[in-house]
Amino acid sequence: MNTLHFKYAVEIEKTRSITQAAENLYMAQPNLSKAIKELEQTLGITIFRRTSKGVIPTDQGIKFLEYAKQILVQIDNMEAIHSPDKPRNNKLRISVPRTGYISKAFSEYIAKLETEEDLEIIFCETNSLRTIENVREKGYDFGIIRYNTAHEKYFTDFLAEKSLESKLLWEFKMLAVMSEDHPYAKNEEVEITYSLLSDSYTELGQGDDAVPYVSGAVEKLYAANRSEGVPFKKVLLYDRGSGLDFLVTVPQAFMLDSPMPESLCGKYGLVQRKCDFPDNSYKDVIIYASGHKLSVNERNLINRLYEVRNEVAFNDYK
Repeated sequence: MNTLHFKYAVEIEKTRSITQAAENLYMAQPNLSKAIKELEQTLGITIFRRTSKGVIPTDQGIKFLEYAKQILVQIDNMEAIHSPDKPRNNKLRISVPRTGYISKAFSEYIAKLETEEDLEIIFCETNSLRTIENVREKGYDFGIIRYNTAHEKYFTDFLAEKSLESKLLWEFKMLAVMSEDHPYAKNEEVEITYSLLSDSYTELGQGDDAVPYVSGAVEKLYAANRSEGVPFKKVLLYDRGSGLDFLVTVPQAFMLDSPMPESLCGKYGLVQRKCDFPDNSYKDVIIYASGHKLSVNERNLINRLYEVRNEVAFNDYK
């Protein structure tokens, strides 16, 4: 059995396309198709099937690919032992939601990182569905997705469908983040609710939030918590930095976010207040491919994520 064929199969799984996989592997498509056919004949199973959504693994193929990935990792480890002086181009690829505590943990991890080897890090801030795609299809080592617990079943089913495993990072309630010049920033006598803010002030939100299988689920959740018949103003953004700049420039705006590090609030002159609404329950969840073994770098980063989470989770927000 040619273990090089394992690499071919894993690349097809990532791209869902024999044509694209052949291009990535710098080989002719007919040769790749022939190699996979020989592998299937040797194993006595069908690894892939063609669908309208591309080439996807069969149930038996999923099991084979899990073992194939583990074998390829072990081969890499053995080659490293054989050639300890050979430079290695290590990559750490992670995909995360646009939020302050994760950015802080990542920055502090990088600041303390010491390595004598080549290291390339990809840090992608995006929405949950794109993070799932990055981990499932684009070779990212792990990701963090965020969802409202009202939508948890949809995400759990979708992760199972994509053969991804998950681990809870944090369950929390969103806070209202606003400029220290906002009318409610320091008025702690008023109990803030989402409807109170959205009735009178501009809300900042992420323009690409989505839930698997259910179109418009995120907006329906927020709409259900607004006052009926009252016009609202909402600005949809696609990056975290623009949101922070907007809060500074437009003091009467607000956004909902997980608890934010005080250092970031101080930098931008922001205040965090409790914000009550019935569905205010969210989870940040670490996701990774089934069978994936976390590297030392990945484990260290995840440990830092938990540490920064603890720094902000137990503050007294009013």
